[in-house]
Amino acid sequence: MKQCTIGIDIGTAAVKGLLVDTAGTVVSMASTPIRISTPRPGWTEEDPEDWWKATVEVCEQLTVDRNVEILTISVSGQMHTLVPLDVTGAVVRPAILWSDVRAVEECQELTDALGGEEQTLGRIGNPVMPEFTAPKFLWLQHHEAESVRRIARVCMPKDYVALRLTGRFAGEPSDASGTLFYRVPGGGWDQQVLDAAGVRASMLPEIVDTGSIMGAVVCPELPRLRGIPVVAGGADNAVASLGCGVQQAGDAVVKLGTRGTIVAATEVPQPDPAGRLCLFNLALKNQYYHMAVVPAACGALNWFQERFARDLSHGHIEEIVAQSPVGSNGVIFLPSLAGDRTPHRNPDATGVLYGMRLSNSQGDILRAVHEGVAFALREAAEAVTDTGTALVNVRVIGGGSRSRVWCQMLADCLGLPLWSPLVDEGASYGSARLAAAAAGIDTSGWVKVVERYIPDPRATEAFEPCYERYKALYDSLKPMVTGRPQAVLS
Repeated sequence: MKQCTIGIDIGTAAVKGLLVDTAGTVVSMASTPIRISTPRPGWTEEDPEDWWKATVEVCEQLTVDRNVEILTISVSGQMHTLVPLDVTGAVVRPAILWSDVRAVEECQELTDALGGEEQTLGRIGNPVMPEFTAPKFLWLQHHEAESVRRIARVCMPKDYVALRLTGRFAGEPSDASGTLFYRVPGGGWDQQVLDAAGVRASMLPEIVDTGSIMGAVVCPELPRLRGIPVVAGGADNAVASLGCGVQQAGDAVVKLGTRGTIVAATEVPQPDPAGRLCLFNLALKNQYYHMAVVPAACGALNWFQERFARDLSHGHIEEIVAQSPVGSNGVIFLPSLAGDRTPHRNPDATGVLYGMRLSNSQGDILRAVHEGVAFALREAAEAVTDTGTALVNVRVIGGGSRSRVWCQMLADCLGLPLWSPLVDEGASYGSARLAAAAAGIDTSGWVKVVERYIPDPRATEAFEPCYERYKALYDSLKPMVTGRPQAVLS
């Protein structure tokens, strides 16, 4: 009988699960979609009961009619999302998702209460942003007093699912570090932030080590898993990074997903003094990571293809992009379709397509979109290295990593070798790896290289003036490409 672990990820769009054997091979996978509610512009919510039902369904799909022994199970999940529970553990109101940005005014209130941004960065490790948990709770204090009176517990999505599985109310550092309630430098819940947001320490989960066994499955909904040890999972970014081998300083991963991210491991919890980067705990003890965010990566390409190149397949796009030279024959694309996060921290920034002439081809325009994302990721990478965090052993993952042309372009632009892991299944694979390690399994051989991209020195040199033009364009247009659209008066 084959021995396996289960890794679950409570994502925004779906709950995903993997059944993985002790060699790291994915035996089976399952996914159940989650409905997102958007009651008002900028608001995003989900019902935690949907996560639980989806988790049960995924676990049943993974374990039915399989001749396997389940050793352990671990659950990871989306960061920052606020899950409000009453004294019995029942949900008080829908969870406010990480992508919800209603708490803009509360961010300034919290920053002021903590003595300004410089003091906040030094104390917590991160600037106050509406995506984080603390300003969301303060918003509830201001607007939903009746709900707040009923709230006895506050946790993250994966903590809620673990509570349903085991009956234990516990969290761990990688997810806690994304709440703003938790001090990344030094660790522990921060009383000053709790007081400013109106949260009692008793409302927050007990903190246990990521990867530790926190109990056994006791819920009646999963009889086939009853008694199986449940391992404390982590925040999705931290656990996904572990799933592709980010374990020590110098390890990093570039994700070409809907948004682009760079996660870079560091042993020193040094906040970015400019607030361009987030600082969080990794899924390993005494390890941290800086995270840079480009809000539109594959999202920018998908947007452009859907509106202006719908008749082209991804393979055809690859072909014509490869035929256009470095610099896209003068066309520059600023990929700020969803604002800017790193390094500009400008949510109102807009996208720009600049430098077109009658001589430009469709391939030039599409290559400019690819290069614009690569330039944005280079700016993000430079913000990371500015803090002293090295980028040495760099992986590339996400949907965009399936494009060999884009990955080579990124390696050339960054001037860094990149490699793709054989298994790119995100946080669910990292969760399975955590679960396996807790069962005493050596997982050092789980992460395997499937593709390498070595920078071409000639292309790297050719990218330099193009990159400088890209930055100069952003700076020169900044006064005109920021701000909300204004109504036109007739």
